[in-house]
Amino acid sequence: MQYKQAHIELAKKFLNNENVNLDYDVDVNEYTDGTEGRDEHLRFSIHVGERIWTDGTSIWSETKAVKGVKVDDLSFTASKTEAQDDDAYWSGGLAGGAYYDGSGKDGTWNDGEEYTFEEKGGLINGMKKEGTGDGYIYTDDGFTANLEKYLIEKCDFDKALFDYFSFEYSEQGMQEAGAVNFDFDCDGDFWLAVKEQMDEDNLKLQAKAFA
Repeated sequence: MQYKQAHIELAKKFLNNENVNLDYDVDVNEYTDGTEGRDEHLRFSIHVGERIWTDGTSIWSETKAVKGVKVDDLSFTASKTEAQDDDAYWSGGLAGGAYYDGSGKDGTWNDGEEYTFEEKGGLINGMKKEGTGDGYIYTDDGFTANLEKYLIEKCDFDKALFDYFSFEYSEQGMQEAGAVNFDFDCDGDFWLAVKEQMDEDNLKLQAKAFA
């Protein structure tokens, strides 16, 4: 697929930001019939290190809490599996996360007291005991909007890139304390094309430096 060079240049600027890192790796699998398959992974790691505000719109928040959540990092992974008779596509379901301070100290979000697995009747979704915390960040519209604002203002992310990189709350809910889980939608082929151009640019700079 051909991508607009203008979008590739915008993506280069994003990936060159000091807060952003992209890793790409491939695992090769051998199957019993002698064929091979490939698992490709794109991992975005984004440093935040500041408060990202909620707006109290979470459907789970008992107190409709408006707080500045101390987010350490964002992590988003998209994977593509190529196997025999499979249609390969990039998937990022439940592969995104915002990792934050849930200690309740210094005005941070208070995760509250978690029900045990047995108390939840085997449900995997996180559940807090009533009255022990500020409520979930999950489903808070302000939190995701302000994460996007952070990407734009602090990470050189252009709105045009939302066609190739976007995230939303997972229907599976929050899976662990101190992390908000997202479904990640990523055009991995676009980011590989960007990465390829960046690698070529670096080789040209190296060749020029040694010329």
